[in-house]
Amino acid sequence: MKRTLTTIIALLFVITAFAQGTDDACLFSQTYYQGTAKALGMGNAMGAVGGDMTSVCINPAGMGIYRRTEFTTTLSLMDNYLSSTYYETTNGANRMRLSIPNLGYVGTKQRSNYRPLRYTQFGIGLTRTNDFNMNTFSKGINPTSSKIDSYLDRINGYSPDYFHDDFPYDIYPAWSTYLIDLYEDDMGEYFGSPVPQGNIWQGQESEFKGRSESWTFAGSANYYDRLFVGMSVDLAHIKRWGARTFQESRVEGTDTEFNQWHYREDLSSTGWGVNMKAGLIFHATHWLRLGAAFHSPTLYSFDETWQTETESQILGITRKSLSPESSYEYTFISPLKWVGSMAFVVGNQGMISLDAEYTNYGAARFKASDYDYSAVNDDIKGTYGKTFNFRLGSEWLLGKSYLRLGAAYYGSPFGLGETGGSVKKASCGISVSVTDDTTFDFAYELTYGKSYHTLYDAGALGIEPVTQKQIKNLIAATLKVRF
Repeated sequence: MKRTLTTIIALLFVITAFAQGTDDACLFSQTYYQGTAKALGMGNAMGAVGGDMTSVCINPAGMGIYRRTEFTTTLSLMDNYLSSTYYETTNGANRMRLSIPNLGYVGTKQRSNYRPLRYTQFGIGLTRTNDFNMNTFSKGINPTSSKIDSYLDRINGYSPDYFHDDFPYDIYPAWSTYLIDLYEDDMGEYFGSPVPQGNIWQGQESEFKGRSESWTFAGSANYYDRLFVGMSVDLAHIKRWGARTFQESRVEGTDTEFNQWHYREDLSSTGWGVNMKAGLIFHATHWLRLGAAFHSPTLYSFDETWQTETESQILGITRKSLSPESSYEYTFISPLKWVGSMAFVVGNQGMISLDAEYTNYGAARFKASDYDYSAVNDDIKGTYGKTFNFRLGSEWLLGKSYLRLGAAYYGSPFGLGETGGSVKKASCGISVSVTDDTTFDFAYELTYGKSYHTLYDAGALGIEPVTQKQIKNLIAATLKVRF
């Protein structure tokens, strides 16, 4: 019975150590639009504005504003810097990336000048919805525990004969490289380790690449030039791959046979999903526009592969263990979203817009045909909660150009009233008309975020969380051609 229970716990640990865990449930549910430069410059507050391919991802009724056929493409450059503080030691790392976060085409057809239905539109667009390209590095001296302590807690009373089958990715490699061994005293045999229980250097380096994006297939209609409705089917795609390396080493001058060890996880996740969106925009007066949209949950099918490597150096002898390469298929369901929007037209000079977006990250779910995710899903529900995201934007006429300003606050995924994991954004942009049919838009966005996470579960021994700060600089340029 004890072995069965421990096997279940071990399997749960293996699953949550990779992509099917609470952290990735949140990561794969978060949306930070990186589409056109117009939307970026306005803080992506486009739900009641429309007339832009990124706005169609937020509210498909926004495509109803179009009266001419349009093609857009965007080029962006991102610099993502993350600093990590662990036991009063701060380290930083950054990654730059050039990408095409937006492609779009909208075709329009005029139906009438006097009947209720004035125009219909059909559009296809690609929009980047999140970016997973990042480097992080944290290191400090932990005075109380080692990651090996978390291993020892899990195998208390367990037979090493089952390590290979039940713990092939972490504990068995630690056992085979002598990071875990059998010791004996007056009370009998027990599991121990040459790694000190605290007063050791610890660190973790992560290097990941990837993105989430959405292919949008939308249709819309314009009634009376006042009411705009739209629906879309979105084909969502997530691709993320990279590695995490956890390392411990002795503090200089420490009298111990242990030198150092590291544990590396290589993983790759690919998911395809589908969702539906519906929305409307109503021009209540000449100065007020109202918008509302519903985003259904996204149903993903994921394929994932992973492998681990453990290497130890004890008494100057290096040993290495490579786990088998494994793969797994599972289903992930991201939470639904509601979006409410307002835009105020300021004469012929400009516009101010506001979006409020509601979602519940605790509603994310994993499913699989050969595994019961109830415990993982309960953990997601208990960890994350309901939140609001707010986006504010403006656009002002300057001669033949437009100046754009924006700001956004993405609430903590841990729930209302929490601040950990919240993200703040500020942006600006400008539009330059080359001809009556061709426009270049430029935008800059600054992102700041702060979050906390622990490197492992130290139990009663305790471990300080890593404080991670993110500063992201994004430059985008969009070409729009109307015909």
